[in-house]
Amino acid sequence: MVELPSQPLADIDPEFQKMALETGGLIYEELQHTSPREKLLQNFANDVCRGHRGLALKLHVHAAVLMHGVSYADLLAAIRFLAPYSGYPAAAETLGRVAELAVELDLDTTVVSAPDKDPVVGGRAGQPGVGLETSDDWMAGFLTSRIGRSWSEDRLSHRERVFMALTTDLSQQTLGESFRKHVQLGLDLDIKPDDIRDAVRFGAELGAVKAIAALSALDAVLDGR
Repeated sequence: MVELPSQPLADIDPEFQKMALETGGLIYEELQHTSPREKLLQNFANDVCRGHRGLALKLHVHAAVLMHGVSYADLLAAIRFLAPYSGYPAAAETLGRVAELAVELDLDTTVVSAPDKDPVVGGRAGQPGVGLETSDDWMAGFLTSRIGRSWSEDRLSHRERVFMALTTDLSQQTLGESFRKHVQLGLDLDIKPDDIRDAVRFGAELGAVKAIAALSALDAVLDGR
């Protein structure tokens, strides 16, 4: 049984706590192709994109850091990674709230500075490039710079970043070219289709109708490869 915090829910509505634990069992126990850490990073990605700053974010940070080994520094790296997908204002709002939660939850906020990295997409050996396309020259340069900087956040594995990127697509329903490229990137990085499918299925917790749409888009990508 995957341990997740639920007492704050019980204090408000015990029946909702029961429902949440039942849902957690379905999501965390039955989807065996992704780890609890990966699922919690997906939850965090959805929180950033959807502007969750209250109880849901607090529960997810609690579970990630205090129960499943995600460090405060990992959360900061995740926010930096997600910024071009969620929008920088949304990422900045989450950054401020996570700093507050670190105090509330007494988290270890030690962060080791990483060396400067080349911000160009695919500019370093082993660094994947996500080639979102646009006919606008300025936007193309912006994407090259910012998406490249995002994917240089190697505190997080390529697999974790792919799953978070897929979650941003599901959360925001960008299920066209962006979703296709993130699925293809996962396959190019030797992530198995069943693992990608479970990452998309995880979206059922984030909104069942959105997850159904994303699974349909996934089938189209896998059938066409």
